[in-house]
Amino acid sequence: MKKLLVVITLIAVAAIAGCRNCRPGEGTRPLVIGLADRCATPRDNRCYGTYSHAIYAAGAIPFILPATTNAEEVARILGQVDALVLCGGEDVDPARYNTPPAPRLGEVNLRRDAWEYALLDEAVKRRMPVVGTCRGHQMINVYFGGTLWQDLPSEYGTNILHRGHGGKSYTTHPISIAPGSRLSMMFGGATNAVVNSWHHQAIKKIAPGFKATAWAPDGVIEAIESETMPIASVQFHPEIHFDMDNQREFLVFFRRLLDWAGDVR
Repeated sequence: MKKLLVVITLIAVAAIAGCRNCRPGEGTRPLVIGLADRCATPRDNRCYGTYSHAIYAAGAIPFILPATTNAEEVARILGQVDALVLCGGEDVDPARYNTPPAPRLGEVNLRRDAWEYALLDEAVKRRMPVVGTCRGHQMINVYFGGTLWQDLPSEYGTNILHRGHGGKSYTTHPISIAPGSRLSMMFGGATNAVVNSWHHQAIKKIAPGFKATAWAPDGVIEAIESETMPIASVQFHPEIHFDMDNQREFLVFFRRLLDWAGDVR
């Protein structure tokens, strides 16, 4: 009998350990993570494969959400997923934060801006966990009332190369992480890390209700988290660190995606 109890206990422990990204109250059903369509073409639904690879490797199911700005359709779409991920991509239209376009503003995607705003409208109503990387990080800040540097090299002035390739992946730089932040907890309490960098825009004025939790050596904000909602984001690309660079420690962002966003279910 004791041996049987030991076997049953081990099976239960294994099931719980393998169910880190399962829906609360639904046994072994994995979490479904919505990836916002990049709006690259009117005919296709697309997302960078690095995100889906990392989410799947973390034990969840990636699901590309088809773009629409119809509120009822957005509500139905988000009703099928447990969390939302806003990915990297083009510059955010500065009209979204009431600023004229700068001379070195890059390509914008107005359809994508409208689509991601509609997603955030519904996600906020549902108090759905939302995470962002790169453009997603910038979009979250703008949506909640923050602003952006439209071009770091010409507007901010820094010796750090925030946008450049280095071998098979992006260039890297160190970041300082706020002790006790969600990001620090993701890294096991660490207060520094080395991350990739592929952006020329960055947060200028942080949105009300959010706090910065990581910074590059030049002061560029590398992570934010909401003080009241399950929303957090980073300027870098954890999915690329895992999928392209084989740095498996960054898979923690997707294994514990709800924790990163601040969800306490």
